[in-house]
Order: sequence, then structure tokens, then C-alpha cells
Amino acid sequence: MQGSNTAMVGATETSFDILQALRELGGAGVTETAEHLDIPKSTAHKHLHTLAQLGYVTNEDGTYDLGLLFVGLGQYVQANSALVQATGPVVERLAETTEAVAGFFVERGGRGFEVNQVTAGTSRDLDGGLSKYLHSTAPGKAILAKLPDERVDEIVDQHGLPALTPHTITTRSALEDELARIRDRGIAFDREENRVGMRGVAIPVVHDGIRGAMYVVGPQRRLTGKWFNENIPGIIISSVKTVEQRLREQD
Repeated sequence: MQGSNTAMVGATETSFDILQALRELGGAGVTETAEHLDIPKSTAHKHLHTLAQLGYVTNEDGTYDLGLLFVGLGQYVQANSALVQATGPVVERLAETTEAVAGFFVERGGRGFEVNQVTAGTSRDLDGGLSKYLHSTAPGKAILAKLPDERVDEIVDQHGLPALTPHTITTRSALEDELARIRDRGIAFDREENRVGMRGVAIPVVHDGIRGAMYVVGPQRRLTGKWFNENIPGIIISSVKTVEQRLREQD
């Protein structure tokens, strides 16, 4: 019985890995999916066929992609998520005020995910639907700075500190120094650490523990000088206070 349960969990994990791969690849065939995940083609085909039969993926002439069932699931989550309700209008105002991309970011399983993201003045795709490393983003580092050292160690051990750009923090000692600076000031900065040419600012949201981080991200040419180092942090602080108040009102 134990072996059966273990196999079932493994199969479920593979299915979700495949769904994530389809999202990252923008749709793919069996071979491309298998190569992307380094799994046998027979395994990829079996899972894709099952997911298609269930309606979670589509199959157009051998190219699989996420199905419309996820639209309904996403709408359900949005309608019932306290964090979405608390942060949505605030994120929209933050994007309008800064004329940049603004969002609310949470940690799950040692990775970062967008709860809300709004783009103002640009249609740039920042891969909002994908999970992100914490050590390379402003909101990720803001969250790490609020976590116990033991939890940070677990996350680093699990996911590592890969270099996404020449500016990414890649050593535990450098990360410790960065988190100490964030704790002192209460503000996290991303200086082209996650994507070349892009900068970010983030501040943690704390209510009954760390809930996530509010952030602004945009091109380096626009996020510079006093606007980047002082003005945007001040605007985000105001947004964080509003979100924390909205969460208290939900209790």
C-alpha cells in the first residue's frame, strides 16, 4: 500500500511538471515536453493524453497547451483569495502612480509566485505566471529577510543560488549580507539581478507573519537616482500599510 501511495504522488508531480512545462514553452509536442523535463517520451505522452481527456490541456495536431478549465479555476481562486482581495486595488493604484509594473508576491515551497501583477504604460511580459527564484528578485529577497535563518537555509539547499544575470547573488555569505541590509532598511532592491536591464523595489507585507511583498519593477533607464532609491520605496510603503490594514479588517 505504501508503494502504491508513493507511486501515485510521483505521478501527480509529473503531471504538474508537465503543465508547468506547457506554460513555459507556450505549448509543445510530446517530444519537446519530454526533452524539456528530461523524462521518457512514453511518460510524457501518457500524462498529456490523460490531461487532454480530462480537459486540462488541449491537443491541436499534436501540440498540447493548457486548456480553458484553468480559466475557471483561476477565477475561483481569485474570487476566494483574501490576499487577492486585499492587494488587487492597491496594486492597481501602485502601478498607476509609478507608471511601472507593480505586484504582490508570495513564497510557496521556496519559490516566488505572483498573486497580483498590473502593468502600467507597457505590455512587457514579465513572466508573471511562472515561479521565480527568491534570491534574484526584490520581493523574493524582501520575503527571505523576514524568514528564520533555518528556513532560508532550507530554501537555498533546495533551490540553490543560480546566476540569472552577471549581477545575481550566488553565494550564501553575499546573500546573508544582502538580507542584513534589507532588515536594517526594510526595503529590498533588485539591480538587474533577475533580468538584465530591469530593476525592482519591494517591501514585505507582515500580518500574522510574513504574507508576501509589494513591489515595483521596470527598466533601469526609468528606475534610477532618487526616484528609484527614495521615491518609489516611499510610495510602496504607503501601499503596504494599506494592504496590512485591509488584512486586519478581514480578520
